[in-house]
Amino acid sequence: MKVNLNKQAGNSSPGAAAPKNEIVIIEVLDGFVFPLTDETGIEILGNFILPEDDKMVKLYSTKSKTEASMETEGDEDSLSFKSMFKAQHPGNRAEVKKFVQFWTGKNVIVLHKACGDDYYEVMGTPCAPLQLKSTKKDDNDGRFWTFAFEPFAKSGFVPKEYRGDLVFAEPTDVVDVDAIELTPANGSYYKLPALAVTDVIEFSSVTLEHGKVVTLLGTGGAAPATLASAVSGDATVVLANGTVWTAINQSFINLKVFKAGATIYLFELSRG
Repeated sequence: MKVNLNKQAGNSSPGAAAPKNEIVIIEVLDGFVFPLTDETGIEILGNFILPEDDKMVKLYSTKSKTEASMETEGDEDSLSFKSMFKAQHPGNRAEVKKFVQFWTGKNVIVLHKACGDDYYEVMGTPCAPLQLKSTKKDDNDGRFWTFAFEPFAKSGFVPKEYRGDLVFAEPTDVVDVDAIELTPANGSYYKLPALAVTDVIEFSSVTLEHGKVVTLLGTGGAAPATLASAVSGDATVVLANGTVWTAINQSFINLKVFKAGATIYLFELSRG
C-alpha cells in the first residue's frame, strides 16, 4: 500500500524522545498464538493467546537507558530487518540474577509502550524471536545490568503494533455458556467449560467499551459449545463468512466490540 509520509499532524516535534513506560516479555512456547495482522502487516488483530498457566512478565528499565531499534541488513535482493531491544535495570540483587538465569536461551517477544502511545510495539515474531544477552557493570560509576534482546534469525517484517490486552492473570472461568458477561471486571479472556451436552453461546451482558477485543477459549468436552452469527443475548454476533465456531479443546476466537448506538455487535477478527 503506497502512502505519503508527511509530517505528523498536531505534533510540532514528532522526533522527540519517547521514554518507555511499559516493557513486557512473552515466552514463545508451544501453544502460543501470534494474532493475524491487517492487510498492511502492521496492525495486529485480536489478542495474543498464551498456553494454559503461562503469563506475560513485566520488566523495569531506567527511562533514559531504554532503546528499541531496528536496522535493515543484507544485499540488494536479500534485505531483511533486525529488531533489537535494550534495557538497563539498576542494582545487583538476587532477583536480577534469577531473571538472567531463567531468560537466557529462551525465545521471546518483547512489547514496549512509549509515553503517549496507545499501542505496544512488538519486537520479534515466533519465526524470528529475540534472545537475551546480558552484561553487568559494578564499579565506581554505578551498578546495573544491561539486557539486550536480539534475534538470531532474520525477518522480512518491521515491528508491529498491538492494541490488545496483556495476560497477567488466569482467564475468567465461564460457568454458563448461554449467559456470558463481558464486563471490565471479567477482563478480555474467557475460558469456556467442557460440555457433555452442547449449548449455544450467548452474552447476557456486554459492558466493555467500544473497540475492545475479547477472546473466547474453548476446552472441548464430548459436545463443545457453539457460536453462530445471530442475535446472541445482549449482542449481535457477526462471524467471518457466517461460519459457526465450535469451542473444541485449545481453540479460540477473537471478537471485537462495536457499539452502534443501542445495538452492540461482536465482530469476528480471527479464530484458531
